[in-house]
Amino acid sequence: MLTNISRILLASVLVLSGFVKAVDPKGTMYKLQEYANAFSIEAFSDDWLLFFAIMLAATEFLLGVFMLMGVYRRFVAFMVFLVFVLFTPFTLYVAISDIVPDCGCFGDAIGMSNTASFLKNLFLLMLSVIVFLGRRRFVANISAKSRWMVFLFAVFYISLVETVSLSYIPVLDFRHYAVGNNLRELVQGEGDVYKVVMTYEKDSVQRDFEQDSLPDATWRFVKSRSVLVAEGRKPVIGDFSILEWESDYDVAEDILADTGYVCVLVAEFLEEASVGRVDKINDLYDYCLENDVPFYAATSSGEEDIRLWRKRTGAEYPVYWADNMLLRGMVRANPGLLLIDNGVIVGKWNVDSMPEPQQMMSPEYYVQAKEAVMDMNGKLFWAVLFAVPLLFIVLLDLVTGRKGKNAKTDAGDAVVSVAAVEEKDEIPVE
Repeated sequence: MLTNISRILLASVLVLSGFVKAVDPKGTMYKLQEYANAFSIEAFSDDWLLFFAIMLAATEFLLGVFMLMGVYRRFVAFMVFLVFVLFTPFTLYVAISDIVPDCGCFGDAIGMSNTASFLKNLFLLMLSVIVFLGRRRFVANISAKSRWMVFLFAVFYISLVETVSLSYIPVLDFRHYAVGNNLRELVQGEGDVYKVVMTYEKDSVQRDFEQDSLPDATWRFVKSRSVLVAEGRKPVIGDFSILEWESDYDVAEDILADTGYVCVLVAEFLEEASVGRVDKINDLYDYCLENDVPFYAATSSGEEDIRLWRKRTGAEYPVYWADNMLLRGMVRANPGLLLIDNGVIVGKWNVDSMPEPQQMMSPEYYVQAKEAVMDMNGKLFWAVLFAVPLLFIVLLDLVTGRKGKNAKTDAGDAVVSVAAVEEKDEIPVE
């Protein structure tokens, strides 16, 4: 029981960790860049770091699925044990040195301090030891002859998640600029709340009264003071700034103040931006001009790169400057588009997949999107796509005769011989 409870806990963490990295491979790449910069490692290009990010997410996810289903038990138990033997001391060093602000263990889905990351890994290391020592006691959910289906499904699932997220935008967005978030609320903090307390004296006795709560005029005023009722809240987004080149005027204030639709084209580096859909961008800008919809383009590239972009694409829209960290947080696409309505992000696309302007600015479009139960950008879709095929594989395995020669036909006899354990890779459940 201890072995299999530990196995399920470990599997759940690995599946979650791999999945949240897979939905945002570029985000994982940016975290690897932080580690590379912290250790002054310059040997890897961004392409290599992206490849490592993809493989890291896939490896965690596959190990988690295999452990969850109880297949490839000896290999998986050893690999998971090895992973935590290596990473636990590493996270201890990161916690002591504090070389990065966030470990990135669960992407942007779950923020975790370096100390919490080390304690988490220490706990998981203990679980991995239990699982490794008790690997012969795994209770397999399927027989050995059906494990190939689990392998193919797991590879297909994680490949689909990463391919869609890289080709378009992350299928699930855990960042502050997710669709549905109100930017005005996120960029504005709240000050501390105070109340005024007054001290009065009567018959040599002093008492505190709140403002305008004095019971009668016989009390003599002594002093007043402000008492903190509630601490203020810092802005969730503290760096939302998009500047004009000439005057350094912050057009982000205009974007937030607008009560209608606003289009924000995001291109972190124009010199690297795709020009395959520039006609769609220009058509959108023309539509915005005709319908009085403000259109802003933001980049962290220099003025010479902007001039070359205009020459290559025929762009006539205004281009502003913003920090590249802000832009990569807004949209994981180069270029990508944000559609804001009265301060709320209502749409986000890779330019390659954005709908026609008339469609994206139609209220019916968003009503239908909210009513869609199984949307590819929803948690329910990916949860169902994960759980249903695995359940089908288990049922299919049962129907096709899961109980092999290492299982007893008597339902009350759950004893498995040592020879059968060594012959098979899993122990089936009676």
